[in-house]
Amino acid sequence: MKVRPFVKKAFPVVARATGLSSVVALRYRGRGAIFALHSVVDPSTFHPDETLRCSEDKLEATLRWLKRRGVDFVSLDEAMRRLSRPSAAPFAVFTFDDGYADNLTRALPVMERFAAPFTVYVTTGMITRAIDAWWFGLAALIRRRDKIVLPGFGHLDCSGLPGKKRSFASIEAAIHRDFSLLARVRALIDASNIDCRALVDQEALNEHQLRRLAQHPLVTIGAHTMTHRNLAEASTETVRLEMAENRRFLQDITGTPIEHFAYPFGHARACGEREAAIARAVGFRTAVTTRHGQLFSEHLHHAHELPRVHLAYDDTPSSLHCKMNGVLRAVHSRFGSPIALM
Repeated sequence: MKVRPFVKKAFPVVARATGLSSVVALRYRGRGAIFALHSVVDPSTFHPDETLRCSEDKLEATLRWLKRRGVDFVSLDEAMRRLSRPSAAPFAVFTFDDGYADNLTRALPVMERFAAPFTVYVTTGMITRAIDAWWFGLAALIRRRDKIVLPGFGHLDCSGLPGKKRSFASIEAAIHRDFSLLARVRALIDASNIDCRALVDQEALNEHQLRRLAQHPLVTIGAHTMTHRNLAEASTETVRLEMAENRRFLQDITGTPIEHFAYPFGHARACGEREAAIARAVGFRTAVTTRHGQLFSEHLHHAHELPRVHLAYDDTPSSLHCKMNGVLRAVHSRFGSPIALM
């Protein structure tokens, strides 16, 4: 086992066993957490893009673990109300990005068993099938190949299931660091004659499924832009259109108000204070990032900069314990402010 993966797996166990996690929690736990997910899948299936997947049994085990620890499952609206009530019980909010059909077919039945509300942030292009879903194409490419040569990045060994998972995670992380790499990834996908639109058609919600989700009492539909682009690289007017037109599109289909938003990618290279100001001006009540952190009462005044906690495919009780205690925020902020903002 390589050193970094070993440390990643071992650290939560050590932090929990030694009491370090509980000490960190005194400052970083906050009032509750927003969990970020994308797709929910059958645990028996293989997906190179497992960073974007959560198995049904992992989701159920997480809900069960949280429930046993007295954590309430609440909607985004209820979470914001609880931030103004110091005596409220700890809570968890669940959110799913992009608009995968399995949010209806696989996630919803699990959430129903726990009466757990959740929000699905939907991109217009997922519904219309017009989205530039390079992540689907990249996963398909890695499935086909035992080796990939990506100009300016290097050679990747995609032989075997672990190699395919590592390759996807490596390229995905590199794109998030430098979005200019996307052009080279798209060129490889195109050269392999991979039809990304057909892959979207297999994976994404259609209008009928979106309406079914929107009508369910546990579900809130949120916005996620028209095209899922990096908003930080777009003009102010383009950002406004991406948000406003996506909101209008979803309201027209669902017949319900769309009041919550998720920034595509959500990290510091993809959104900042300008995007938060635009989200507020467009009319969203909240907006979520992918910055690591828990929710604090101070977020009532920063409702368009809400942090989230990623529910990972390899999470364990120890890693969940650390996440709920704010350990990730402490580490990523180098033990700076517990309140994650843009």
